[in-house]
Amino acid sequence: MSYAVSWTLAAMLLGAAAIRPAVAQSSRDEAVERYMAEIVWLAADERSGRGIGTDGLSEAGAWIEARFTEIVLAPSGSAGFRQSFSVSIPDPADPHSEGTRVDAFNVVGRLIAGSPNSLPGIIVIGAHYDHLGLGGPGSLDPDSHAIHNGADDNASGTVALIEAARILFDRRETLRRDILFVAFSAEESGLIGSSAFVHSPPAGLDIHDITAMLNMDMVGRLESDRLQVLGGDSAKEWKDIVEQHCERLTLDCVIQGDGFGSSDHSSFFAAGIPVLHFFTGAHAEYHRPSDDAHLVDVEGAVRIVRLVAATALELADRKAALTLVESTRPAPIRMRIGGARLGTIPDYAGPADGSPGLLLSAVRSESPAEQGGLQRGDLIVEMDGFEIRGIEDFMVVLSEATPGTRATVRVIRDGKALELEVTYGGSP
Repeated sequence: MSYAVSWTLAAMLLGAAAIRPAVAQSSRDEAVERYMAEIVWLAADERSGRGIGTDGLSEAGAWIEARFTEIVLAPSGSAGFRQSFSVSIPDPADPHSEGTRVDAFNVVGRLIAGSPNSLPGIIVIGAHYDHLGLGGPGSLDPDSHAIHNGADDNASGTVALIEAARILFDRRETLRRDILFVAFSAEESGLIGSSAFVHSPPAGLDIHDITAMLNMDMVGRLESDRLQVLGGDSAKEWKDIVEQHCERLTLDCVIQGDGFGSSDHSSFFAAGIPVLHFFTGAHAEYHRPSDDAHLVDVEGAVRIVRLVAATALELADRKAALTLVESTRPAPIRMRIGGARLGTIPDYAGPADGSPGLLLSAVRSESPAEQGGLQRGDLIVEMDGFEIRGIEDFMVVLSEATPGTRATVRVIRDGKALELEVTYGGSP
């Protein structure tokens, strides 16, 4: 797409602010107020943490259906908006048993392109709406047994998905490709909802018709205008497409990384689809009961929504297919729940120079990592003799480690290699 056309699309998306600033500002204010109200509802204690198999999660799914209906998206699940599947919940008393199977569902709505000059293919925009309920295996506060509201993870992305649908519905007459909006369930259980979508897509959808997938997971903590756009290396054209919109929205976007990761976009990349994951970064409240709505940067999240919508508009008008760049590493395995922990918070954007390893954005107080001498800014390159090239390698080592055992961790700090001894903590 030419620069001139991209500028036109961006101007349309931003509400022609230069021509009608009062109207555009009013629209932005309404979006901020609406976003705030919706994230407060979705991340309220009444939803009980939106854990898999709970009434709170079912209520959230029904609420998303209602929003899709209001926007006038076309129901595109297996039955109405819903695409159903089942999930196995492990029995804590017998982790080797098959556990209990419960029903879950994705919510799928289709925005039908209104332009007479339609193009083949379809774009997927997604976000997961489940969280951890009262904690359990995924919690980083294992003794709390308290409601984990998951405001940033991922009520922020779910509300952003709905707001993006509103923006793009208003542009439907210019769309040349259909857009699917998918709220995934069971992401916290191992990307199960997105895997079900990819391997058993709703009737009438061929997974090979999907030209790109845009994922919003944890978009509620924008700091210093810095946004991580992961998967930026999954297509040759991504940086050229996204950077221009980041600049116009005054976002400092870090666009890099292959399409694998610990969120739903990974399921699509494994199927050969270019992906992006919009992510504002990890924080101290991640997977804890303290991840509440009042901590969400609502105005920042709305700016990210506008970025995602601008990117989708350009993709919908783009004649040429994106050029998939396959990863040089294998798809990450689905790791078992259990193993050990260190208390590190990764920087998912990774080193600025693209060096392999796991970069730490923080280390939790009094954690095994802190006690072993790990620090913010350390780049972990080896653990227990295993090379660490990224988050997936790190998680594999932890999943196989035994709490209470010691391990040597090799890090790069200020350009120098160091070896530290850590004692693994118990997994929540």
